[in-house]
Amino acid sequence: MGSWEQLKENASWYEAGAFDVAVIGAGHAGCEAAFACAHLGLSTVLFTLHLDQLANLPCNPSIGGTAKGQLVREIDALGGVMGEMADLSAIQTRMLNRSKGPAVFSPRAQMDRASYSRKMKARIEKEENISLVQAEIVELFWEEMEGTKILNGVRTRSGACYHVKAAVICSGTYMEARTIRGEVILESGPDGLSRSVGLSGSMADAGIRMQRFKTGTPVRVNRRTVDLSEMEVQPGEPDMPPFSYANEMKGITPPEQQIPCYSVWTTPETRKVITENMDRSPLYSGVIEGTGPRYCPSIEDKFMRFPDRSRHQIFVEPMGKETEELYLQGFSTSLPEDVQVQMVHSLPGLSKAHIQRAAYAIEYDCIDPTTADLSLESTCLKGLFTAGQINGSSGYEEAAAQGLMAGINAARKVLHKEPVILDRSRAYIGVLIDDLVTKGTKEPYRMMTSRAEYRIFLRQDNADMRLTELGHEIGLIDDERYSAFEEKRKAIEEEKQRLRSTFLPPSEKLRAILTRCGSTPNQSGISLAELIKRPELHYSDLAEIDEGRPELTPSVIFAVEVDIKYEGYLALEKERIAKFAALETKKLSPDIPYEKIEGLRLEARSKLAERKPMSLGQASRISGVSPADIAVLLVYLEAKRREERKEKNDGR
Repeated sequence: MGSWEQLKENASWYEAGAFDVAVIGAGHAGCEAAFACAHLGLSTVLFTLHLDQLANLPCNPSIGGTAKGQLVREIDALGGVMGEMADLSAIQTRMLNRSKGPAVFSPRAQMDRASYSRKMKARIEKEENISLVQAEIVELFWEEMEGTKILNGVRTRSGACYHVKAAVICSGTYMEARTIRGEVILESGPDGLSRSVGLSGSMADAGIRMQRFKTGTPVRVNRRTVDLSEMEVQPGEPDMPPFSYANEMKGITPPEQQIPCYSVWTTPETRKVITENMDRSPLYSGVIEGTGPRYCPSIEDKFMRFPDRSRHQIFVEPMGKETEELYLQGFSTSLPEDVQVQMVHSLPGLSKAHIQRAAYAIEYDCIDPTTADLSLESTCLKGLFTAGQINGSSGYEEAAAQGLMAGINAARKVLHKEPVILDRSRAYIGVLIDDLVTKGTKEPYRMMTSRAEYRIFLRQDNADMRLTELGHEIGLIDDERYSAFEEKRKAIEEEKQRLRSTFLPPSEKLRAILTRCGSTPNQSGISLAELIKRPELHYSDLAEIDEGRPELTPSVIFAVEVDIKYEGYLALEKERIAKFAALETKKLSPDIPYEKIEGLRLEARSKLAERKPMSLGQASRISGVSPADIAVLLVYLEAKRREERKEKNDGR
């Protein structure tokens, strides 16, 4: 573990090749990272433990959901691939939170699990700049220059050594993993696949702090042994927009024939089975050492933590078009298999269900994400980037978002360019990365809309308006797609202006429309925009009286209506963002001597010196740094600025 020069000392090792970037792990984070590097012109080697499990969906076979759908659309707007792949493999689509405001509308699609993985593998194999290799990476090489460790290579278990300029580790839940079902503990990754051994230790040797987390996955049952008539049907919504803006521009929509999902509720018998077997639960017996996700607890944890709730909802979801497997979302557990059978049989419609895959808990190594900076580069080992569950997050979408940004920044490091950092006001991706890196996490982190301070602005429908221009600047959005985006942006602005400048006098026709919609008739001239601002009125309601209306796509119409209805809120949001930006633009040098700044509390000095925040805004979000400490830093920065100005003037 250490210098590349060790190659000469070990006869069983050999030099296998040189690449610009190595991506370790081909899950959702790894695939995005590899594509980003390859599309930016860098030679990329993508390592995976299992060639047939690329972009696997080992837990819930779905993409998107609350806050996660926003992440997928942002990934696509920047030039990532998850949205495009999801559109190709969707078997059911829905827009969550339709009863709430558009700020929290969240697209979600049920995937054909096997199809998604196959299509991603085929896409990667056709990518000219990606070399896909089935191998286990067990060691990192680095050299030390002036006290700084700099990554320069990786080694496989078989002894193949690759010289690289940067690497992105996307190990998912495989690193030193073990699965747990009751008393049965296996040293394996998800679905009984082999785990990664050794890489975690190599990272620790480089000075990276490690921690251990736990997650789980529910049982899978055979459809022919289930009585679906006892369940509530949850059909899809064929009027959904696709995840990918590129597909939206091509007019590609979800399939009209969608496979339904179902839902059931736990019963008193379910509670009885679980409570009578809690002494066999690894979660409560101390067998499980890792910290589990607070927002996605196992079913036994739900009953223990929420004793006042008599029942919990379970969603029964298909795994694909060509399989009879059904997934019981919300029913993860680490209880023994014999108990799982009783639990499943206690549910409506599942009294005779045959379990094809038993549920399990899985523990794995991950890093303390505060040892990375906002570009997702390690502060301990330069040139090493991390993305996904290795950073303490949970979820495919969170992983893909980090993979995209880590890939972009690894490529830019090799190209000697400044990193791309999204702040909290620009994207959910920015919120995700800032939370992990600045605040850290002691449990698997899950993205939620409530984590985003500016969610009225960070909507799923306008991710392209926020990020496509940046994606084009980076080099991941081609000119053809960017031109189509500009046309859409122009159409939105022109239609908003037309609605503001088109006035309607009182008339019987308008009165009839307003009365039908429960809206007060106007007594004088009123613009179409003012009418649309009314909560009870929609753009479509005014079609018969709006003679000059142009032919527009559904996405343009939706954007126009939301922008007009929420114009006041968006103006206030922009004011808040401007205040936020004032702190974010005050950059902090990594060599500031915090321990010498008078007025800073001891805890703040320690935390700031350790984390080395990139801006005053980031410093303000570090636990242990108070508003008073930020005020002291402001005074210090101003004094420093005056001192530098004086030195400059004196030197003239």
